[in-house]
Amino acid sequence: MIDLLANLQPIVLIIMLILMYCIENMHPYLVPAPNKKKHYARNFTISLVSLLLNAVLGTLVVMIVELTAKNHWGLLNQIHLPLTVQLLSGILLFDLGSYLTHNLQHKIPFLWRFHRIHHSDNHLNVSSSLRFHPVDVIVSQFIYQCIGVILIGLPITAFVIYGSIAVPLLIMQHSNVRFPRKLERFANLIFATPGWHKIHHSSEQKETDSHYGDVFTFWDRIFGTWGKKQPHEIEYGLTEFNEDIHHRVGHLMVSPFKKST
Repeated sequence: MIDLLANLQPIVLIIMLILMYCIENMHPYLVPAPNKKKHYARNFTISLVSLLLNAVLGTLVVMIVELTAKNHWGLLNQIHLPLTVQLLSGILLFDLGSYLTHNLQHKIPFLWRFHRIHHSDNHLNVSSSLRFHPVDVIVSQFIYQCIGVILIGLPITAFVIYGSIAVPLLIMQHSNVRFPRKLERFANLIFATPGWHKIHHSSEQKETDSHYGDVFTFWDRIFGTWGKKQPHEIEYGLTEFNEDIHHRVGHLMVSPFKKST
């Protein structure tokens, strides 16, 4: 069952991209980019690089998960818990680690130079979901996941379940689609819903440095890194990426290595 769930993740990703693309073009929530075709083309080009890199790194992370279980590394392998509690604990701890890593990507200047490529998009839509610099992918999807898996002792089942929640949620969070207000209000008590996550893409630094949770909202609530604005009330992107040239694929790839952009 878990093997099937893991194998379905790439298929779910593609289906969600197509589904959200269709919905947001029929019923856009926010004002679309002036030139949608160019915007989609640029973002999906970067997304293709992210997908290919994720495919390679994901295989290595799975190897680390298997080595962790085989050698009984990590916290959860040192204590005896019922299976359900172990899986739930692993999922929550893994998301907490992701939350903390996301904080560091905003607080450490070197990491922010790469992570800001994801935040530079001033017209959020489904193509923004995987708009990540390759170095950012390596930091968040490889280095953290390997360290997190080993420290937590994350079981393969918990790893697959977490990914099966995070992948479709990632696509929905960035799509230019409005979800029912009542659903948002209820769901964001637990999950980082699209309306919740979009605040994180505000051009205002106070709002950019908030709503860090990738899957759950517990950590933002516990540590006070959340606000109450609505997606239509904010301006998206970053001021240093205010010209069309700043959003060309070549510029986005080299800008972290420049002294100023």
